[in-house]
Amino acid sequence: MEKEFWNLNDAFKDALRLKDTLTARRCLYRMTQIYPLITDNDIAANKAILHDALALDKVIPAFNLAYFVPYAMRLADSDWEGERREGRIIPSLGQRITNRLMGNLANRNDRYIKAVMPFFRKALQINPSNKDNLRHLAQLYVRVKLKSQAINIYRRLLERYHDGYLYGELAALTNDEMEKTRLLCLAILNTPREIFRAGYRHRLAELLLLSNPTRAAYEIRKSLAARTKAKQPIPADVDRIDRILKEYQAVTDAEEESWYRRVIGQGLRRE
Repeated sequence: MEKEFWNLNDAFKDALRLKDTLTARRCLYRMTQIYPLITDNDIAANKAILHDALALDKVIPAFNLAYFVPYAMRLADSDWEGERREGRIIPSLGQRITNRLMGNLANRNDRYIKAVMPFFRKALQINPSNKDNLRHLAQLYVRVKLKSQAINIYRRLLERYHDGYLYGELAALTNDEMEKTRLLCLAILNTPREIFRAGYRHRLAELLLLSNPTRAAYEIRKSLAARTKAKQPIPADVDRIDRILKEYQAVTDAEEESWYRRVIGQGLRRE
């Protein structure tokens, strides 16, 4: 049985390399059937199943990674230790599973949340100050409508980290228009790639549409250009705002960046 298990694991890798996800999925399913019948004292087979499940989760939409939570619960303490490579930390196997399981929480149903919570509680217990885990906890609070707790966690995170997505996620939770604008400016400035700024620019354009149309025109055209360059579909609302603002002359790059700095440093000042 053990030989069959590892042969299936090799077949899984070959199938995935050929992008044959159907065969890869069948191999993984058969591995889970055999697993209870083999000896796995060092949990190498258990980890092989998890690695394969993670690989499929990346390439199959709506793959049921939550099914593998019982395997993830068996991970040893050493499987939660990150590895430093070329000056940066590579997340541990346990943390990679956590990040995949807790992704897109806003669109998950209650049954899914219940299935993954035992593993997430374990992740929090092992790494309570981990940036990703705190972010997941904030998103979980949003999911169960505890917005103030989520906001507090994001503020704590932003005392140490300055990732654009953290500013963007906090902006989505605040009702104060001035603070939302400031956070979106910070999200744009702290996001290196233009395509990842596109959503923040769209949201900022919405805020500025009536009060400052020349700046709104700048932001929506930047968003549109980034999506077009990346060959991404153009959301209907982006197209709508662009058409509304087509008669306006956008501010320059230098003018907009100077305005970002003023908004961030001195509070909102719309010109």
